[in-house]
Amino acid sequence: MFNPEFWNYAKLISGVLRHGMPIPDVVNLVASLSLDSDTINTWKNGVERALKRYIPNGTKARKGTRCSECGSEALVYQEGCLICQSCGSSKCG
Repeated sequence: MFNPEFWNYAKLISGVLRHGMPIPDVVNLVASLSLDSDTINTWKNGVERALKRYIPNGTKARKGTRCSECGSEALVYQEGCLICQSCGSSKCG
């Protein structure tokens, strides 16, 4: 079944990618969307996970992002996961 809400968000994401917005910024944009429906939130989370796979390994996390285990800001993306270079903690998805 066609869902115009999904379609509009997909067009937004496609547009910003086509205009050169870096993938980490697109992931942050999608993560910041405030959505009412559980279904669209599940879709949003899936889009975030899929986009994270395309962030180049070694890309630093957004400034101010801290490790939930040790509090370090030494976080980099590796194979779609956020890895703490200080303690080795990882967060995927």
